Amino acid sequence: MNKIIGLVLVGMLLTLLNACNPKNATTDKLEEVINEKINHIHGIGYPNGEEEVVIATHKGLYEYDDKWIKATNEKHDYMGFSAVQEGFYSSGHPEPNSDYKNPLGIIKSENKGESFEQLAFYGEADFHYMTVGYETNMIYIINEAPIGNLEFGLHYSEDDGKSWAKSKMVGFDSKYISNLSAHPSNDSILAIGSQDGLFLSSDFGNTFNLLGNPIMITYVTLTETAGIYASIENERVKLVRFNIETKGLEDLKVPDISQNNPILQIAVNPIDKKEITIATIENDIYQTQDSGETWDMIAEKGTLKQ
Repeated sequence: MNKIIGLVLVGMLLTLLNACNPKNATTDKLEEVINEKINHIHGIGYPNGEEEVVIATHKGLYEYDDKWIKATNEKHDYMGFSAVQEGFYSSGHPEPNSDYKNPLGIIKSENKGESFEQLAFYGEADFHYMTVGYETNMIYIINEAPIGNLEFGLHYSEDDGKSWAKSKMVGFDSKYISNLSAHPSNDSILAIGSQDGLFLSSDFGNTFNLLGNPIMITYVTLTETAGIYASIENERVKLVRFNIETKGLEDLKVPDISQNNPILQIAVNPIDKKEITIATIENDIYQTQDSGETWDMIAEKGTLKQ
């Protein structure tokens, strides 16, 4: 199971920094991708209120709409990638020979990475575990060590990283997590997937309740009234839709995926909720237009094709 998740102990930090001015990037013509190989997908989402899905990788952003193209010519290593209605938030590291400081801290882009604004911890921290509300822009982070005045733990910011509050996390009972997911429109709702189950909070992460059984959750994402999580149960990869209010569960059909190749990323099209995109640990990417009744493989083992 160690191969299945690169899950890290819950812990956090954060200080506030004044946002720096965004830096302009090259606007060379973007190219269609032909048999380009990528690895380490750090996030999937639908930024800018659009229907094209974007993947965040070690070497920049790629966009899919019937064919793969480079979303930008910038090749930064995006971690903690979170798509929002007006763009995306992320963390990570600049591409080699960049003028940006390393690490990037928390950044925000409204033009798919052509330029971005440094919001907090620029040159200080890299956040693998971060989520941002699609409509609210509420930022939640988990860090492995304290920074400045911010203690180890879960923190959130309502003002793009200018100030932070610490969550108490009462009721959260797992040492290892897969990811965080913020509710798109309710800034107080947060989900955490973990080795010991799916935990939901409706009070900014101060208290959590376990949803269902304590199973291994490899990823979770929240939508307006529901959410979808991926899990491994009885040596099978599962994809389950859950209702936030009723806590009801509904199994979705999944592609033929081995338990050694579990789902580590899920994104739901905010315009068409029937469209779901998933990615596995081996960088196979699948997409459905009918809530999982049928799936198309749009990338195999990280190979992006036109």
